[in-house]
Amino acid sequence: MKNELKTVTIQNKTCHIYKSGDTKGIGGMHRLPVFYWGVGGDSRESVEVVVSYLEERILSADFILAAYESECWNDDFSPWAAPPVFGTEAFGGKAGDTLKWLAQYCIPYVEAKESEIARFSVGYSLAGLFSLWVYCECDAFAGAVSCSGSLWYRGWLDYVQKAAAVGRGRRQYVYLSLGDKEEKTRNKLMATVGDNTRKVYAMLCENQQNVKGILEWNQGGHFSEPDVRIAKGIYWILRQFDV
Repeated sequence: MKNELKTVTIQNKTCHIYKSGDTKGIGGMHRLPVFYWGVGGDSRESVEVVVSYLEERILSADFILAAYESECWNDDFSPWAAPPVFGTEAFGGKAGDTLKWLAQYCIPYVEAKESEIARFSVGYSLAGLFSLWVYCECDAFAGAVSCSGSLWYRGWLDYVQKAAAVGRGRRQYVYLSLGDKEEKTRNKLMATVGDNTRKVYAMLCENQQNVKGILEWNQGGHFSEPDVRIAKGIYWILRQFDV
């Protein structure tokens, strides 16, 4: 890696922080992109994959990537409580606590020496749902990267429809992606992920004047190259970011 990936503990959560060392930026942009990526435990290797992908493709860019680890995945990234989809583990609906930790502890730590910031929430699977929820819930974020997001989640479409009705002023960026085999499952609820992702893209991107978005289809199922999919989403944001 060209620059150091630092692992720290922020208010009882492990966080892997990468800061690019370039100073020229992309296209004369004025705000520094900062990506907050929710990951599972012991994810440093995944972060290294994403950083390497970005370093190989971006020769001159200022950005920060902060990947924070979750110990209770189904609780930390679910916006409201819901019954199990498979197995016996339900969803605790504690996304609000995660957002509170981001706002009170993680963001001040990561951005302590920065001034002009453009924040983006990033996530895969249930964390991909969370990344969109953060974007809809909090106007402090300029966009979101949601890869193979659990957009089948009960009540999700109704929530997004209400959130999309609230106009946004400054340019926003939304990256959605899904594997082309993910909606081909016997689980009836999870099989809705394809249609729901298309609907969410339409609501958040196609019908919004100030939102630049994309829905990208990848080959494979839910577990096909998740780190590469995340890297592609961040890369798209960096390439589009022109403010």
